[in-house]
Amino acid sequence: MEAVAFVRPLDEVGLGDVAEVGHKSAVLGELSAAGLPVPPGWVLTADALDRALAAGPVDRRDGPELPDDVACALAAIAEELGERPVAVRSSATDEDLVGTSYAGQYESVLGVRGPTALGAAVRACWASAFTDRVAVYEGARGDGAGRRRMGVLIQRMLRAEAAGVAFSADPVTGRRDQVRISAVRGLGDRLAAGRSDAEEWSVVDDMATLVTGARDALTPARALLVAELARHVEQRFGRPQDIEWAFADGRLWLLQARPITALPDPPPRPAGRPVQPPPGFWRRSNYAARPLSPMARSTVLRGQADNLRHLLAYSLGQSLELREIGGWLYSRFAMPDGPAGFAAKLNQVMAAVRADEPAGTVRRWHADWLPRLGGALERERDEVDPAALDDDQLRAHLTRLLELAHEASEAHFRIGGAGMLALGELGLACAELLGWDTPSTLVLLTGLPGRTTEPSHRLAELVRLAEGEPALRALLADDRTPSRSALAAASPAFAEAFDRYLRDCALRAAGLDIANPTMAETPELVLALVRGRLDQGFDPAEDALQLVRQRAGAVARARAELARTPEHLPRFNRALRRAQAAYPLRDDSGNLAKLAAALIRRAVLVVGDRLVARGLLDRVDEVFLLELPEALAALAGGERPDGIVRARAAELAWAQANPGPPSYGRPPEGPGGPPAAVLEMLPEDARLVVRAGMWVWREAAGNLAKHEAHDGGSGSAVRGIPASAGRYTGPVRVIVDESGFGALRPGDVLVCPQTTAEWSVLFPNIGALVTDQGGLLSHPAIIAREYRVPAVVATGDATRLLTDDQVVTVDGGAGVVEPVTGPR
Repeated sequence: MEAVAFVRPLDEVGLGDVAEVGHKSAVLGELSAAGLPVPPGWVLTADALDRALAAGPVDRRDGPELPDDVACALAAIAEELGERPVAVRSSATDEDLVGTSYAGQYESVLGVRGPTALGAAVRACWASAFTDRVAVYEGARGDGAGRRRMGVLIQRMLRAEAAGVAFSADPVTGRRDQVRISAVRGLGDRLAAGRSDAEEWSVVDDMATLVTGARDALTPARALLVAELARHVEQRFGRPQDIEWAFADGRLWLLQARPITALPDPPPRPAGRPVQPPPGFWRRSNYAARPLSPMARSTVLRGQADNLRHLLAYSLGQSLELREIGGWLYSRFAMPDGPAGFAAKLNQVMAAVRADEPAGTVRRWHADWLPRLGGALERERDEVDPAALDDDQLRAHLTRLLELAHEASEAHFRIGGAGMLALGELGLACAELLGWDTPSTLVLLTGLPGRTTEPSHRLAELVRLAEGEPALRALLADDRTPSRSALAAASPAFAEAFDRYLRDCALRAAGLDIANPTMAETPELVLALVRGRLDQGFDPAEDALQLVRQRAGAVARARAELARTPEHLPRFNRALRRAQAAYPLRDDSGNLAKLAAALIRRAVLVVGDRLVARGLLDRVDEVFLLELPEALAALAGGERPDGIVRARAAELAWAQANPGPPSYGRPPEGPGGPPAAVLEMLPEDARLVVRAGMWVWREAAGNLAKHEAHDGGSGSAVRGIPASAGRYTGPVRVIVDESGFGALRPGDVLVCPQTTAEWSVLFPNIGALVTDQGGLLSHPAIIAREYRVPAVVATGDATRLLTDDQVVTVDGGAGVVEPVTGPR
């Protein structure tokens, strides 16, 4: 459109033009020029209103016709638009300011078509500046009267799939780390007019939580995109912002931005909670990316802390503790105190080893824990509906789940302790008898039957079903999450298999904190993984067969080499047999503990629902700010726990804003094992056990976070431990915890702090793996080798140095991640 009097293209105005175009238009023009997704449009300047006022009043429908030059300006816009509808919105010079919002005082008209309707809509916007409500608002604020400078913003109308508002800081509590989102299906005017019950979302860091509503407007992935947009606007203007947004044609758009007025001060440091680390050396836990909720602390964490000692049952380690320091989770490993302590622990270990307790622990898993505990948890999952229980029955259900969770945790850590000894015995045998390094030894354990890869393989079944159903493929191609009925209509077989997957594989706790939704609660993430694998050719059966062949080849090579010294073959065969029996059980046992935690979460959500229904909590997610006894006491006593909720929210907000250092105290000196002279004095079987434990410590715990922080910036290579061979070049995707799974795209380089069993479902979709922590025996290294994904672990700070969409080359054999600066 050629230059027309009184008309400015939106992308050509900025904050210096407020007097001419109004504050709303100036802000959106500034953001559009900065590259943010603002719909294109034009601004009818405030001079047009002045020109119209010169001809007569504009606050009456029967006022004079628009001046010719103003009418020509609107006709030019209408001609450019044709029959496309537009949104016509007031843009006064005195609205959306830091201390003055004028929210809801001025007019907007949606769905406007043609020049006549456009002129009427502009007149309606002008007229809103002269209403009694604006005069009353001005008087109440002491602003005075006569502020009548107003532009009119005219933008192409979006066919919104969902829309709403977002606050880059919590407008109620003042938390600067929390984005609050309100969303509705369709146009956001339903939200502003109060005619629709909105979904309410809370986003802290990279975790999106549905607070209230039916989850039919947003998915967690889309909520994260809205939060990111709100934070970008805040960063642009240097203060917290209230934005309006919409999704249309699969894209997120920014419709308005204004400062949050009257924002409370952020929560202060909670009184009575000084950060006083206990004596000893404490390292930040790998498995808690943020402060834990009080509910997790009173349920899952308590069982974990009680049972961690079982990991050290067959090692010289004396204790392994978990402790919250300043709201963050830290762990402490301690060796025995002095020669007497060392001797006592060694005697204890050798008595257990000579009684063959490690092998007995593996047998107990198959004979007792798996059938009994697994069966009990599956019955609680399939036969008990917590919502159908009365309060007393719900309390009893939670008591049973806590008991089962504690026993499942004990089984997991006892299995872990037995597995560490078995792995150490095999590693030591391969090093001493064959001269093999650790990567060569670990090939002997790849592709063993277990549940590590089950979620991914079961997902491959869903992919195969979807690939043969054109209607289903079309449904999955839509970015919106299809309903269960839509899935069933497109493919009954897929819908049934999908339900089974959510029950069998997705109902697992997402990390250590049960405040995090499970994948069963976020089916859109599972569907996104299915969509990402379509036509990728991943065949888990063939992949597993290749791993079995690699393992068989490694076993054959080892036995062929040992044929020259047959006296060593029994030691190798015994160590191999025991390691292969124990190795897959770490994740298998972990699955039971994760299922128990997920069932506790399911029941706690019912407690939260009832507390909200009885007016005792405002939002369901507030139940996680209570410890379980407190929540149950509120349910029984009928008293609002407002003081506890406010205090805990403040504690979590302060901890999130004030993360502690990577460690407290001085690290212990020396290798932590007995001196060589003492070791040679031990009986042969004790010497082997001690050296096997030292081998595991060196290859696992000794590699954790050994790399110092890099200083070279984002253009420098990132180095770590080579964990899985191969080279791959692709874009980075930084995911800090399970809530970010939806952001992953096929072929991404996954960069994360650490992985647990829940992450295995992602591995067929990624090109390479990079982690902050880990070692050759850590979970990310193990699972990467199972999927033959190039991996570099223990980089220390890759999640800080690498950024989303940055292209890198991962060399899993050399342990190097190189940024790619030229063409790929």
